[in-house]
Amino acid sequence: MSPVLAGLASVVVILGLRAALPDPFERLRFAGFDLMQRAAPRISAEALPVRVIDIDDASLKRHGQWPWPRDKVADLVAGLHELGAASIALDVVFAEPDRTSPRRLLETWRQAHGWDVLPSGVQSLPDHDETLAKAFSKARLVAGYGLLPGANEGVAPRLPAFAVIGPNPASVLPSFSGIIPNIPVLDEAAAGHGSFTIAAGRDEIIRRLPLLSVFRGNLVPSLALEALRLAQGEDTIRVRTEQDGGSGNPVTGFTVRVGALDIPLDRDGALLLHQSGSVRERTVAAWQVLDPEARETLRERIAGHIVLVGTSAVGLGDLRPTALTAYEPGVNIHAEALEQILSGHHLNRPASAGGMEIVAACAMALLAAIAAGSLNVRFAMGLTAGIIAVLGTGAWVAYRHAGLLVDASLPLLAVATSFAAAILSRHLLTERDAVHLREAFTHYLSPDLVNALAANPDQLKLGGESRSMTFLFTDLEGFTALTETHGAEALVSLLNGYLDGLCGIAMAHGGTVDKIVGDAVHVMFNAPLDQPDHAERAVACAIAMDSFAIGFATSQNDRGVPFGKTRIGVNTGVAVVGNFGGSRRFDYTAHGDAINTAARLEAANKALGTRICIADSTVAGCPGRSFRPVGILMLRGKMQGVPVFEPSAGLRGDGSAFEERYREAFARLSAGEEEGARAMLALHAERPDDTIVSLHARRIASGERSLRIAA
Repeated sequence: MSPVLAGLASVVVILGLRAALPDPFERLRFAGFDLMQRAAPRISAEALPVRVIDIDDASLKRHGQWPWPRDKVADLVAGLHELGAASIALDVVFAEPDRTSPRRLLETWRQAHGWDVLPSGVQSLPDHDETLAKAFSKARLVAGYGLLPGANEGVAPRLPAFAVIGPNPASVLPSFSGIIPNIPVLDEAAAGHGSFTIAAGRDEIIRRLPLLSVFRGNLVPSLALEALRLAQGEDTIRVRTEQDGGSGNPVTGFTVRVGALDIPLDRDGALLLHQSGSVRERTVAAWQVLDPEARETLRERIAGHIVLVGTSAVGLGDLRPTALTAYEPGVNIHAEALEQILSGHHLNRPASAGGMEIVAACAMALLAAIAAGSLNVRFAMGLTAGIIAVLGTGAWVAYRHAGLLVDASLPLLAVATSFAAAILSRHLLTERDAVHLREAFTHYLSPDLVNALAANPDQLKLGGESRSMTFLFTDLEGFTALTETHGAEALVSLLNGYLDGLCGIAMAHGGTVDKIVGDAVHVMFNAPLDQPDHAERAVACAIAMDSFAIGFATSQNDRGVPFGKTRIGVNTGVAVVGNFGGSRRFDYTAHGDAINTAARLEAANKALGTRICIADSTVAGCPGRSFRPVGILMLRGKMQGVPVFEPSAGLRGDGSAFEERYREAFARLSAGEEEGARAMLALHAERPDDTIVSLHARRIASGERSLRIAA
């Protein structure tokens, strides 16, 4: 096949894969957009009249855990109203009556103790929900609610008027059948009602905010859109349905007008977010509004502003991953959308962008293939590099100066694969014989294994076989930041010494170094040769690596190099292992869910506070070792939790009484006994620096008794 035909064939394959498996290509496109956002986030202007009232950890420390009594929330709303907020939107829902209201508490006690009548004067006691409703009625307040895909008995609140130009948006917008509303007394008192539902991408990253949705056939606004309407004193939200080429053609998006502001939305009724991340000037701690003295200093920051009330507290769980940060408070996402709308700054992905990208991919790939097939190789490489640079620069300029999201990943992928296919077709591979077994494995197998395979090569099964294996993953904390501060070249020798130590330990324990990715090492046991004790080998290897890493980091820290700690994850399970690739280039590796789980256990160390995280499947293969139970990790995408442990020997444990008391407290906590929680808190008071005990103590303090930990 000629180089040009080979290049074009590769493009056809790419386009076919894109049509059959769109998800990987969509993720690649999103990754490119996220990269541009990180490179040039939106600059948030302090002058924009948007503020976030943050129920942060400091506010919870001053006023108690959430949910607060409704009279305290009423004080917060009243304080914001008194400060002159243009509108107030609550990114919370009060779906049940306040159990702390005096009358409700007394009624509960009457039922619990069998009183025939309530004490006199009960009816004169205040009701917190009524107090909050009065505060609602005095302010231009938007009550938030959540939308659910499944139907329930929830009743929709009062909705604003919509004026629609063009086809009914309800036919294409996301539709919901269930709702989590506020209690009626609060809904009736609120001036507006908006959905705080945020739609995530398939990878859970928030890139859009739905401003319009459909609930049981009716248009409903988002929290941000309703707050904007109330702030402008508008009664009606105007919606124009945009179509490709006019009436009768597919809907391409919507334009929403609130007052004098036009807001472009995509086909799903969502605003494409150009994010700025958390901005300190935008945020006011809730405790400042509740403090009369501090409140007086806030008037200029609140008066005439759209105010959103939400939380950044870690324990309350309203933290979302975005292109800029892994833990962005949900209320900030609503605030960022409002800032975009008020500034008139919008991102746009034209409906024709997809077709234009395919045309560009084919044209540029053809040019690269012709260059690879007919020009000097160096000149062809330079020309192809120039094409890639032009494509990438064009996408960047469109984003930076016009707010257009153009996907350069497809043309770039097409050009690269077309050039590679043409070069491979032009220059036949001269290496036709398989690489000698010793040469193939010397760098990632222990010498004993290499010698055994060289003597008995039939033990290596080409292709792949399914077998039980143990996998060990390591990662170095903070090495990227260290590279940025010290420079990559200066750290090459340091990294080589670190990796050489880890790989030497892996080989000494009979492990196969599968991959080295940056500062991370992937090791597998029980392949290519049988190792009945592979779980025991992996745990011993993890402990030895941990000891080496601690010593290595200490020596570097003493020299003034801030070398981070090493995190290790170990898991046992069935995987397919063998040579993958082809006769000319192969990679001896393993594939399977057990490998992914090991990698995720390594990452979970950061949340758990451990250095070594070992799955129960590995612990079961080490009957002679002592392990400390940590909890049950609920890994995203998995229905069943993974019980995880850390080895006692070589870490904290030595069979001491403290260890035994911890195990007893853990067992009781696992059984749901309240005594287990008290025992764990007592252990925390005794050893507050014990990270695992501290983890359980924090969860207990937040009301969590389950040992299931999201990771």
